[in-house]
Amino acid sequence: MKKSFTDNRRCFVCGENNPDGLRLVLRMDKGQGRAAADVVFPERFQGWEGIVHGGLLATVLDEVMIYAAGSNGLRCVTGEITVRYVKPARTGEAYRLAGRVTGAKGKITLAESELLGADGEVFARATGKLFRVSA
Repeated sequence: MKKSFTDNRRCFVCGENNPDGLRLVLRMDKGQGRAAADVVFPERFQGWEGIVHGGLLATVLDEVMIYAAGSNGLRCVTGEITVRYVKPARTGEAYRLAGRVTGAKGKITLAESELLGADGEVFARATGKLFRVSA
């Protein structure tokens, strides 16, 4: 595995230098192990007509967990993610992502995340095991 990781701001999810990405603005609660973002998935990210592709949902759920760990000053990569799709998310609609650190085991940070509708309804949730890496 790569020993160090650098950020050139081209991440598919959050990179402002990636013209093809989502360019999400993730907010971290410094020292609280929490992160959040607002997202609207364009039609080009659909699977079935009008429905966000499940792989994209997993991607943003993963990213908000990484940022939650980052709010605690940790730099991580995902070692394992489990996604539970609760109901289909629609393209063109506004959602909120919420991630939080739930614990640690040795060099692994445990986290969870949710994709929520405007009324707080859960559309998808994930749990993850994140490996801490050096800058």
